[in-house]
Amino acid sequence: MNAKHWMNELNKNQILRNVQKLLETQTEKGIEKYGKTVNPSDYTFLGWLEHLQQEMVDAIVYCEVLKFKYAYLVALEKLHSDVNAE
Repeated sequence: MNAKHWMNELNKNQILRNVQKLLETQTEKGIEKYGKTVNPSDYTFLGWLEHLQQEMVDAIVYCEVLKFKYAYLVALEKLHSDVNAE
């Protein structure tokens, strides 16, 4: 399929637009911080794996925070529901 088709699909899909915006924002941050975009020669193969591993550990921490916050919100909602039921 051609580029116009893919751009139409992107424009119709809010999730894809959000991901595109995230990529643009991260690219801008990278250029500001490092003066360039990602470069495969910046790390060795093992270096890239270690970098990815560190990022994934951060993502796991973020997931745990979100689970904690969600459990807190569910508990608050239940408490609010119980108070209103009385």
